[in-house]
Amino acid sequence: MSTFEITFKPKYNGSMRFAFYLWPVWTVLFLFFIYRAVSLHSWNPDGFLVFVFGIMTLSMPYRVFKEMRFERQVIIKRYFLPDVIIEYGDIVEFNKMTLAATDKNISLYMMHPDSFKELEGIIHNLMSSRKIKLKKTK
Repeated sequence: MSTFEITFKPKYNGSMRFAFYLWPVWTVLFLFFIYRAVSLHSWNPDGFLVFVFGIMTLSMPYRVFKEMRFERQVIIKRYFLPDVIIEYGDIVEFNKMTLAATDKNISLYMMHPDSFKELEGIIHNLMSSRKIKLKKTK
């Protein structure tokens, strides 16, 4: 068993938490409107609703994550998708919207300000211990 140096569990804004609680409803509505559009052979209103609820359903796993573990690597645990593993040397940018690595991006959108400050403190501690070197942006 490995020991975790730091485990960060994000808290999201009220609107994102509300959207996350409604995710099962959006999934059911997405499947329902697909059924209606196929069975009625009509894409006018139902096709639009399939598109809307499809975007809500399919984009949610990419916008939220359960926790971020800072061990020998950064491990991001997500709800419905596989874990993302990022080497410290690959992290190139950190701002209010994203934690960007050379080949992966983690969305920080709609994170509660207190939770973001906590993550920012962790990143700054890792920068001061020279594990992370962010690239300067213009």
